[in-house]
Amino acid sequence: MNVLLVNPPSTGVFSTFGINLPPMGLLYVAASLEQAGHTVVVRDLSLQGEKLSAADLKGADIVGISSDSTRIEKAMAVARKAARAGLPVVMGGPHPQFLADEICACGAVSYIVKGEGEPVFPALLAALEKGEDTASVLGLIYRQHGRIIETPDAVRPDVESLPWPARHLVDLQRYSGCVDEMPLTPIVTSRGCPGACHFCSSSSFFGRGWRYRSAESVLLELDDIYNHHGFRAVAFLDDNFTLLPERVEKIADGIIERGYDLRLWNFSRVDTIVNNPGMVRKLARAGSRTIYLGIESDSADTLNSLGKNTTVADVERAVLMLKENNIEVFGSYIIGSLGEDRADIERTIELAIRLDTSTAQFSILTPYPGTQLYQEIKDRIFKHRWKFYDGLHLVFRHPKINRHILQMLLLSAFMRFYRRSRKSIEGFNHVAKRNRPSFKKMMVCAWDLFF
Repeated sequence: MNVLLVNPPSTGVFSTFGINLPPMGLLYVAASLEQAGHTVVVRDLSLQGEKLSAADLKGADIVGISSDSTRIEKAMAVARKAARAGLPVVMGGPHPQFLADEICACGAVSYIVKGEGEPVFPALLAALEKGEDTASVLGLIYRQHGRIIETPDAVRPDVESLPWPARHLVDLQRYSGCVDEMPLTPIVTSRGCPGACHFCSSSSFFGRGWRYRSAESVLLELDDIYNHHGFRAVAFLDDNFTLLPERVEKIADGIIERGYDLRLWNFSRVDTIVNNPGMVRKLARAGSRTIYLGIESDSADTLNSLGKNTTVADVERAVLMLKENNIEVFGSYIIGSLGEDRADIERTIELAIRLDTSTAQFSILTPYPGTQLYQEIKDRIFKHRWKFYDGLHLVFRHPKINRHILQMLLLSAFMRFYRRSRKSIEGFNHVAKRNRPSFKKMMVCAWDLFF
């Protein structure tokens, strides 16, 4: 079959100032479909100037769309356009899975894939080609005769045996990520998360069991990225790349032995950093430039309420250790947790300034579907436009803070952090200029913030 896979456009805020990376989930699904003998076209609408054309739809037998919560409105617009063209639509990603009733009720989506799409999408196409009942396909949700049908979950794929993402289906040079001025491309080396952060849906979507690729498998893909695609900067997009330090050290050793001049970026946990100084040193030798840490708050009570197994003392040790190894820290902070008042948020902002990391991301606590937080407070949610679930807006009635005050505190956090020194101001300006925001993109950004 001819399959059209579509990555919906980002919201204006992130497409204007954020780092744009290839849609790895779709590219993994594309690779599995090609392996099954199908012809695949990928349209990434997050790229500037990219649009879905009538020719794209005319050449397709079926359309697949992946979406999270913030992009679901735009994803549904793509689905309706495909449905009007008479094409069946398959939708995947966390938001469609966790709110399947809402998606199916719209009438434009034929099937929703539960969890990872690599085993499910090819099996669905095989059933459709043979005219078989799709109820036999594991991992599907769909509407039939006015009721929702949900088949049993598919077996989670063995990440070691999955084909590499179909990078040849997109123009990798059109993406904006970079480290030290070097164009960056992502790689995924594991799935699943044993953590229990109340605000994150990853463990619900990918499972609590951590499935990882061997160091040898990762190094083979790095060889391809380095030698065939020519990239000298790589982002490990695993929820926690450093969960098994011995594996990380083997990957670092392989990079060092090959003599690769690589810049590395990855997500990690505070406790993994402080407990493994040897791993940090090897990462630094292999080219690690930036590590993203979920610091979240200055309050022990808030950290506990978020399901974070860490302390501020550990955070301070982790940041110091990374700085000593010349690795920049990308610190993430959440403000507006349920038990917080204005003073708590001010202390978190002061912590970010005191830690003096190279980058800080402040987000308002957001109840994403599929999270424990969403189940706890869904009765308090007053804003149901999913585009506002971007970490920049308060979407539920907070027990202690007025939403307008919280918005001002978020703005204050960014201003105070990035105005703390000339170097930080220059760094912010550098990132903004790198993505070359046009006047049109700025206007789209402003519209998406308020309407």
